Amino acid sequence: MTGRRKRKASAPLPRAARQRLSRQASRPGLPIPLLVGIGGLITAGVVAVLFLRTGGAATEANAWATLNTADVHALAFAPGEPAHLYFGHHNGLLESRDGGRTWQPSALSGADAMNVRIGGTDRIQIAGHDVYLESTDGGASWQPVPNDLPGLDLHAYAVAPADPDHAWTFAVGFGLFQTRDAGRHWELRQSGNWGYLATYSSGDKTAIVAVGPEGLVRSVDDGATWQPLAYPGAPLAGGVAAADDGSVLYAATSDGLRRSSDQGQSWQETGFEGVALAMAVAPGRPMTMALVDDATRFYRSEDGGVSWPRP
Repeated sequence: MTGRRKRKASAPLPRAARQRLSRQASRPGLPIPLLVGIGGLITAGVVAVLFLRTGGAATEANAWATLNTADVHALAFAPGEPAHLYFGHHNGLLESRDGGRTWQPSALSGADAMNVRIGGTDRIQIAGHDVYLESTDGGASWQPVPNDLPGLDLHAYAVAPADPDHAWTFAVGFGLFQTRDAGRHWELRQSGNWGYLATYSSGDKTAIVAVGPEGLVRSVDDGATWQPLAYPGAPLAGGVAAADDGSVLYAATSDGLRRSSDQGQSWQETGFEGVALAMAVAPGRPMTMALVDDATRFYRSEDGGVSWPRP
């Protein structure tokens, strides 16, 4: 995951490729491709595939809007405001205040908003290719974050739900880092490549879900050690997202959106069968989630991805 993650529209995997992945996942001892992206595949070795299919016909997913950006990077809900969302792309930040029906450019333009993370009510941080910026007035103005990172090509970024000053980032070529003061000072936690990061509260700790050198994993000790999670049934295309209490995890795969209700020990299909490249879960509302697909279409679900109604 060291290459540029420019997410342009692409067609879903052909049926033959999906069948090949399914056969591979069912054969113990074969490496399972886990991450789809420019720069190659991160593979997991022998993985116990705990993947359940839901019965019944798939429901139609209805798009609320088409964003018409050149690429797809990040999606985030504003805390306490499920109708207020931010969408990050290579050339800035879009904002919606009506649940995703309409979108407007924000005050930030020309910056790579590869990761968008909101801490508290007014602080927003974006991190991307040689970009690390912060707003403390809800996005009206932006300033560089003073920091001691060894590099600023930041491909992944996540904030602890219970502590907006506590965060993790993957700096390309340097590894996974942790901060406890909102990005001013960082310490190295792990070397290697870390494709995606998501967090949730686990008791008095923060659990981190990531795609690392060994595949899809979780840590409950700030990234010092990691335990494997189940393969979500298809290669990841848009990473993972988590409800802030960990009750639900979501995985955006090349063969649709998957959901887990046991913190990644098993995965189920949802009503979305497309390729999601960015997704977010509303704080305090585990079943309210939204995504943007590979054609820059925005979708929203209020039942954990089972249905995707029109606005």
